[in-house]
Amino acid sequence: MKRFLSISLAAGLLAATSVAGASSGQLAQVTVHGDSFSTADCTPPNPSKECADFHAAIRQHFSKREIGMLFGAAAAYQEYRTTYDRTRAKYAAFVRDVEESGLAVAVAAK
Repeated sequence: MKRFLSISLAAGLLAATSVAGASSGQLAQVTVHGDSFSTADCTPPNPSKECADFHAAIRQHFSKREIGMLFGAAAAYQEYRTTYDRTRAKYAAFVRDVEESGLAVAVAAK
């Protein structure tokens, strides 16, 4: 009898907490836009057609050697020790600008 009472009491408490949690834990409405652009999906090398404009903007803003250091074997370049950190910071600022202002602004900036 004591065991049945313990189980019943535990089940009642569990039901009460689940009802209380269900009524107050509603999530906010989510809106999905189809025209969003993610630079993380277009990090070179990525052959998709959606990333072609982003890659063209990278080629406009960075030299071939900077692109090689960013997306290739960075240590293979002679200027790696002196310019790699600056190039990474420049790329991070470029990506931030594209995400905030859009790709068209980044392409027109140069």
